[in-house]
Amino acid sequence: MTTYVLILAIMLTGISTVLSQADSNKIPADTTDQRKNFNEEILLGDNDSENEDSGLLDFLENLKRNPYELNKITPEQLETIPFLNSIISKKIIEYKSEIKIFTSKRQLLKVEGMTEELYGKIKFYLIVRQSRRDILVDETGDRVSSRHLKLPSKFKLKLNSKFLQDLQQKEGFINKKYEGTRAKIYSRLNMKYSGTDYKLEANVTFEKDPGEKNLSDFASAFIEMRDLKFINKFVIGDYTLNFGQGLAMSGGSSFSKGIDAVNPVKRKGKGIDGYSSSGETGFFRGGALRIDLSKFNLNIFYSDNFYNAVIDTLSGGVSSFYEDGYHRTSTEIRRKNSVKEKLFGGRIVYENGSFRIGSTYWTGKFSKSIIPDSLKQLYKFSGSAANMISVDYDYIIKNINLFGEYARSQSGSVASINSIQLTFLKFADFIFSYRNYPKDFSPVHSFGFGERGGDTYNEKGFYAGVTLRPVKGVTVNSYYDQFEFPYRTYFDPVPTTGNDFLTGIEWRAVKGLILNLKYKNENKEDTRTVVDELNREYRKIDNRNQMNVRLGLIYQITERFRVRSRFEYVMVDYKNYGGDNKGYLFYSDIRIIPFKGFSFDTRFIFFNTEDYDSRLYQFENDIKGVMSNIALYGKGKRWYAVLKYKPFTFFEISAKYAETFIDGAKSFGSGNDRISGDVSNKFSAGIELGF
Repeated sequence: MTTYVLILAIMLTGISTVLSQADSNKIPADTTDQRKNFNEEILLGDNDSENEDSGLLDFLENLKRNPYELNKITPEQLETIPFLNSIISKKIIEYKSEIKIFTSKRQLLKVEGMTEELYGKIKFYLIVRQSRRDILVDETGDRVSSRHLKLPSKFKLKLNSKFLQDLQQKEGFINKKYEGTRAKIYSRLNMKYSGTDYKLEANVTFEKDPGEKNLSDFASAFIEMRDLKFINKFVIGDYTLNFGQGLAMSGGSSFSKGIDAVNPVKRKGKGIDGYSSSGETGFFRGGALRIDLSKFNLNIFYSDNFYNAVIDTLSGGVSSFYEDGYHRTSTEIRRKNSVKEKLFGGRIVYENGSFRIGSTYWTGKFSKSIIPDSLKQLYKFSGSAANMISVDYDYIIKNINLFGEYARSQSGSVASINSIQLTFLKFADFIFSYRNYPKDFSPVHSFGFGERGGDTYNEKGFYAGVTLRPVKGVTVNSYYDQFEFPYRTYFDPVPTTGNDFLTGIEWRAVKGLILNLKYKNENKEDTRTVVDELNREYRKIDNRNQMNVRLGLIYQITERFRVRSRFEYVMVDYKNYGGDNKGYLFYSDIRIIPFKGFSFDTRFIFFNTEDYDSRLYQFENDIKGVMSNIALYGKGKRWYAVLKYKPFTFFEISAKYAETFIDGAKSFGSGNDRISGDVSNKFSAGIELGF
């Protein structure tokens, strides 16, 4: 804590050095080059999940392909843009009311508090269709002027299909436990119609995982109507709900702690939204409606949805839920749609200028009772009926944003999170947040900010984060998070504590060259299995400290050629029972665009870690819609190549080949997912058609 206080004092001292630069009278043309967009890696690169289906990635890619029209953007839409805080969002709306119309999105640099670095991140999600100077460049080098998008078609149709397959057979296919084919196949058809007074959208998604028999093992669909008089949004089918700070209701599509130290703390709830991802959990099935009435808006929702679960043969109750979505073996197939939840609720919001307050209530009932867990998780939800009521607030006064939420679960326990964010013009952003999720707060559809990635119970914590811009071209992000788990968990038999510290520096040294450094230290108590001198196993609490140091560079040498490299070192240290281990990872990649419409990416990775405990993650480029955040451990190498070709504006094809070799390995994975040998490789392909 002393280290944090010292760092904070230095930060505050530096505020007195703020320098302001006069904006030029003439706004130059803007080129938004998707080849220089690394936002997905910044926002998702610290995610320790290897799930290929990510609602967050879908959201980012959809926002990138369908940017908001800056002259028509609403405050709520601005709130959903990553990296953009509520204070700057409010100033954008105020500036827009002054100038009446943007002629180039680069005019955003005249907004108080907007920096070149921030603008460089958010401009991928914005467009000014009236601009005759703004240029858009996609990943394959195709260039188009914004003015050509001035009159978008009323009707849009987009088809996206993906094919992914491991080239070696997994054990489940060899022993016939997996009943289906080896390929993962995904298809999505999306249709949009923009009428004079309303907008319509329809979406159908089908997905089959490797080993599943049915091409539509998972099927999802919705029809959505927007902006029809007082009806803000109406959805029938599959949808998500994200309200307030996620304590009462959230679908889980929220960013976690990472290199952006300030903005992920605040949940930017998108409210009601049609669901188009291939993830098989985190959504509702039924109908939802939002009505806007002057300074109030009212949300009503109903869901009747199935979940995968294990049913206890003696009691007939649910012993556990499964969220992986796999239906490959007879056991997994029996879990499919084995319990249903009926849910009904509503939300009312009052908004007046910079002040917003909302209240959410829902009640739900499961078709089978949830069996109480063991004493290790005594307070987790059990029974068949659940409910939640909450109040959330959001208030902006000058350069200060106060926000938070209080929620009461059916257990009677109240959870809360309260935060304050401060913006000091173009120099610094600060955030301080305190969360208290009691041990007996037993949520069902919550996903609040915290250490455990959405497990919104049995946690207390204080988080402080800062983004500094001391000189032009340099951005410093730093946070400190102190947390505790007051009650024992499934893995830890006693209460535990910990802390997490990160500092990242990005330096745009010269045009096209970005250098970055990240240091992270996580220190927390952990349960381990140790063996005594009599070969007896015991569960003991030990203090685990992990340090990661990362160095990287990105160099856009020309518009058609980019290089990138990273080196990362990790060291894991245990205080009492040994088992220390360490490792490193190095990669270098290039992107070449030999001609318009075609791009080629390849990366070579070398890694050497002493244990799975010191595994290292690296976010990879992939075909569209696939999340690749691969964990590497042992001694070996990996390489991949990605090709993207866009011969026509309405057609794009992409493919990826990836191969991992681990020195001395006899297999990859375990159980039915085991692959024999020291090599694992995969081929992926995707097409996208748009009319």
